[in-house]
Amino acid sequence: MRSGTTPTWTCVGAGGLLLALVVNAHGADGDPKAGKTIYEKRCVPCHGNTGKGIGTLPNLSDGRYMATRTDAQLFDKITHGGRGSGMPAWEKILSEPERWDVLAYIRTLSQ
Repeated sequence: MRSGTTPTWTCVGAGGLLLALVVNAHGADGDPKAGKTIYEKRCVPCHGNTGKGIGTLPNLSDGRYMATRTDAQLFDKITHGGRGSGMPAWEKILSEPERWDVLAYIRTLSQ
């Protein structure tokens, strides 16, 4: 996501189901290379170099775990923090495109 806009929610019908999806305004994914730089600077102290996590933090390198998390959930966690889990909110520290970049990089850790 390369604009300064906030992701928006939209509802779509799928086989009789109504789904709420986070929509990236331009349909662009984050840049994992840029996200790696941010991750190494900001996230490694708690999540480790490989994303396995320190202590009780989730293992971001576990493909099964990561498959249960949507981009919307992860973006929300990066943006607003863990609400009691120790995960800080990055909304006022990282720009929106930077948060999408970190998310794109985190997705590579479980591949």
